[in-house]
Amino acid sequence: MIGCEDVSELRALGRPLGADALAHAESCLRCQAEERSLAAVAGMLAAAPVPSAAAGLNARVLAAAAPLLAANAARAARGRLVRALAAGVAPLPAILALDFWLVRAGYDLLTRFLPDALSLFVVANWVGSLALLLALTYGAIPFLAARQTPAFQPRSA
Repeated sequence: MIGCEDVSELRALGRPLGADALAHAESCLRCQAEERSLAAVAGMLAAAPVPSAAAGLNARVLAAAAPLLAANAARAARGRLVRALAAGVAPLPAILALDFWLVRAGYDLLTRFLPDALSLFVVANWVGSLALLLALTYGAIPFLAARQTPAFQPRSA
């Protein structure tokens, strides 16, 4: 519902009245009485020069906001790291179960053709390689997440 304050604001800023505001203005005695004075205010506001920003204001505002912006960037980086770790850890049980099944099947296959000690040696090296690959993969997640989050650097004025 449009009220007197809404109509006064639109008129003072020199903006056109919508259908609701126009209907209210035509039926309201207060809005009709203020119409001339608000038109004068709108004219003065339109004629007044727009002040320019003080020299160095941009640099001062950015310097004052830099700690807050850096804290927000760090918070965003932590959130991105947590999401990346969660996405990486989610399939881990399935990967480990598949690796266990493959290692077991590989060992059973090797023991048919090679002596048990040699089969165990080959499978143990394979397990070590798999463990190293998993460790490197999951160890790289924080570094990759950190590279995707740009550090805040204020622009120079």
